[in-house]
Amino acid sequence: MAKLAPFAGLRYAPALGRVSSRLITPPYDIISPADQLRFYRAHPHNIIRLELGKTKDSDTPRNNRYTRARRTLEQWLAQGVLRVESEEAFYLLKTDYTDPRGRHKRFTGLFARVQLEAFGEGKVFPHEKTYEGPKTDRFHLLAETGVSFSPVLSLYRDQSGTVGRQLERQARPRPALSLRDWNGCRHRLWVIQQPRSVAALQKEFLGKKLLIADGHHRYLTAIRYQREQGARVGTAANYVMMCLAGVRDPGLSVLPVMRLVRGVEKKRWASYHRRLKETFEIIKATPAQLVNGTVPANTAGLPVIGYLGDGGRSAFWLRVRPGALDQAYGQTPARHSRIYHRLDVVILNQLVLEPWLGIGRQEEKGRVSYTKNPVAARRAVSQGKAQAAFFPGLPNVDAIWDLAKQGETLPPKSTYFLPKIITGLVMNPVSLKKG
Repeated sequence: MAKLAPFAGLRYAPALGRVSSRLITPPYDIISPADQLRFYRAHPHNIIRLELGKTKDSDTPRNNRYTRARRTLEQWLAQGVLRVESEEAFYLLKTDYTDPRGRHKRFTGLFARVQLEAFGEGKVFPHEKTYEGPKTDRFHLLAETGVSFSPVLSLYRDQSGTVGRQLERQARPRPALSLRDWNGCRHRLWVIQQPRSVAALQKEFLGKKLLIADGHHRYLTAIRYQREQGARVGTAANYVMMCLAGVRDPGLSVLPVMRLVRGVEKKRWASYHRRLKETFEIIKATPAQLVNGTVPANTAGLPVIGYLGDGGRSAFWLRVRPGALDQAYGQTPARHSRIYHRLDVVILNQLVLEPWLGIGRQEEKGRVSYTKNPVAARRAVSQGKAQAAFFPGLPNVDAIWDLAKQGETLPPKSTYFLPKIITGLVMNPVSLKKG
């Protein structure tokens, strides 16, 4: 079962409310070096110093970004910049933002501690594969500071709408925090402490399954921390901080991730273009149609992938032929289901990148880069920074959910969920260290 627990969150002191918009950041994994520097300059108490501190050439095992984060955290606690709240609570978040297509959206999420469990053993399911580097980085930070600064974004199904109605009732009073971030997005936070409200939400989630949408590395980091530090820390190590959102929440956006390809020999490109028609039906397009996701009509439910190459002069849709899907499934039927083999990113990997362009998982680094911004993908090809860009279609959340329940995970960088949950609104003090 999905077991939720309230917690006494670590938050900025109310006295800093007037500068709260200068204290927050996006999640660590989408912060560029330029953004990191910008957030350092935004305010001396910006959360970047804890979440993603600078590295130095002089770093040692005793003096590095993690130990500096711990010392900074200790200073801020002593100075009253941050404080652990006196009562346990759930935290309700509402975020107003504009999606990449210019549509205004309002997202609703619930911050809670959720009991950890190994993948495949209960109610929490991943949907993407992970990399080792981010997990190691997050573990060192958690082990050194004892604080989880960013939540895992997880989705739940609320067919009856009961959870949604309960959360809306909690949003009626004035929020405990209201701010606008660096992009002008509005974030409001309510503190839910009433025992009856807390108990009602806990009951609602007992039978629910949770799909991790964003934060797989953070979840696995919490599992490792529980295993290695749980005996010392106690029950808090048995939980991870999540932001829970309904899978049908109107403010939730799931976007495709474009693939930018470089470093492929000219001979391979020539062969690739000759063989396209064996697997795909070629449908002419314009670069603008690819960027806007204007998929041609009458695709008969078959996956369609956009292609842009030749410096931006060659644009078309690739509609996979049914026989090619059957062939791909026949190669690895024991490993994955037919649903898996109908996903755009899987087709792109198995029918294009690996067999034709010679880019397998081991060769991906340096030859394939990723962006969720279709305009940036078009610009990279037009400016010669990439040989080609591939535009998968919008991910199907229901298919992702069904695959996750079956224990199947997508390739890394298959989806991009919005909004990104802000770091610095509320944090999870698992085991605060003193000196």
